[in-house]
Amino acid sequence: MERILPVLRCPYTGLPLQAAGSTLLAEGQFYAIVDGIPCLVREDQLAEIDRHFQKQYDEQAAEKYDRAIDLLSVLGGCWAPAQRRRLARLLSPPKGMLLEVSVGTGSNLPYLTQTLGGTGLIVGIDLSQAMLKMAQRRAQSLSVPTYLIRADACRLPFADETFDAVFHFGGINMFGDIRQAIKEMVRVAKPGAPILIGDEGMSEKRRGTWLGRCAAKMNSLNLCRPPFAAIPWEDVEAFRLHWAWREQFYVFRFQKKRPGSQNEQHASTNVQAEVRRRIQGG
Repeated sequence: MERILPVLRCPYTGLPLQAAGSTLLAEGQFYAIVDGIPCLVREDQLAEIDRHFQKQYDEQAAEKYDRAIDLLSVLGGCWAPAQRRRLARLLSPPKGMLLEVSVGTGSNLPYLTQTLGGTGLIVGIDLSQAMLKMAQRRAQSLSVPTYLIRADACRLPFADETFDAVFHFGGINMFGDIRQAIKEMVRVAKPGAPILIGDEGMSEKRRGTWLGRCAAKMNSLNLCRPPFAAIPWEDVEAFRLHWAWREQFYVFRFQKKRPGSQNEQHASTNVQAEVRRRIQGG
């Protein structure tokens, strides 16, 4: 914990955190460390929808989660490990500190470790303590230091411009505040850092097929659409839209804008205008 303590912040005040035995504190705010996992969340500050889904991922659900995802992937004509490896490579993170938002059971951690080349470190956050405990087991076999924190994606407990790369896959569709969560991922990324965000949401081509209709019946979240309007276009550059899991998942890949990127800023403005035109049917 000593290695990441300098970048930890109280998610509600932004003040630095200090270690005090089995707690972290910042001017009157105390956060427990449970089974080696700091819990930097105040339940009364969570959105109602976040509290709802947090309850869905209890210990029983966490134990079955990976098997369920693997089965759904096979039914959809995909092999989950191959898809996770592709996403990690698509992020193509530089060496350094990598943040995974909604780390879940840690299924992506081995592939993210590979892309880091065995160097640097990974920090994973999730709202579910049960899922984090599963990730904790998986992290023990990784070749890079991995720190897990219970935290709200809409209030990331880190200093500005901390991470060399940010990865999120699965979950953002049902976040309490999608726009705020993406803003937070951009905030904690260093200028130029790659950011990858993806979740269920079929492409228009996929929706019109028989397999697409079957996928929608199996999981209604597949009918979600990519949240283009939630992207802080003025703060990002090099935006690309990709598809994963046979076009059942959208994937945004972009970088945090670097100072002086005037051309990129103009390009982002154009992209934003085009997205609005398409959403409005113009």
